[in-house]
Amino acid sequence: MKPLRVNRVLCPMVAGLLALAGCAAPQRVAQVSSAPPTPVPIATGSTSRHFHAQVLARVPTDRADARGLELVGDLLVENTGPVIRAVAPATGEVQAQQAVPPGSGTALTPAGLWHTGDEGAVLLDPRSLAERRRTTITDQVWGLCYDGTNLVQSDGTTRLLLRDRDTAELIRELRVDAREWAAARLGELHCATIDGRPQVWAAVTGTDWMIRVDLASGTVTADADLTAVTVAEVPTGRNQVIGGIAAVANAAGELWLTGRHYQHRYRVRLQPRV
Repeated sequence: MKPLRVNRVLCPMVAGLLALAGCAAPQRVAQVSSAPPTPVPIATGSTSRHFHAQVLARVPTDRADARGLELVGDLLVENTGPVIRAVAPATGEVQAQQAVPPGSGTALTPAGLWHTGDEGAVLLDPRSLAERRRTTITDQVWGLCYDGTNLVQSDGTTRLLLRDRDTAELIRELRVDAREWAAARLGELHCATIDGRPQVWAAVTGTDWMIRVDLASGTVTADADLTAVTVAEVPTGRNQVIGGIAAVANAAGELWLTGRHYQHRYRVRLQPRV
């Protein structure tokens, strides 16, 4: 596995995210999908441990502060801090949006769509994006995903927090066996199933890389070089880092990637690296 390589123009995410505030009424009334979406961790059959991102397409964005991305039905739900919105993948057209308490991290579970911040979590209806209920959490949230059993949360360190999918209560803490990634600050997450085992892709904040972690052992099982995205984007700001990872519908090994204030949303395929 390659050692940590820091992009000279990318910088770490801000250490403290905004605390949750009051939730406003929906800004647009629309339905994300006509039937209740079902969260399914994306599987891949590749046995490779080293990947690179091949850019297949890119869609212009409005350079919003993307802090989470989730596939819900045939739409992408993007967390931009104070707003959750559903966009058409191919065009970026906003189909629905909802004001929410500022925060980071978005994950679809059977209970609904979770949106989390530093001191709390809001459960949203995955179709209308309307708020269902709130709960309190105390840890920073840099990324969130659902592994088919639990919510998985990153907090900007090399640990992952596993939470109950229905209540967001903490179940256990997982220390990542980082080795050469010992200085990694894990950010945005994407849960996956590899050979029947729950794992998670985690963006390493401030670098061109993401790593894949086995959620049973904490072992780093793969890495992926995202230079094709970060070079194409030509970041210009301190916080312009990967902020969203989501599956491409019905396409194993393909992901949507976006970032904080990125000019584009990228569709990529993870190719084995020679």
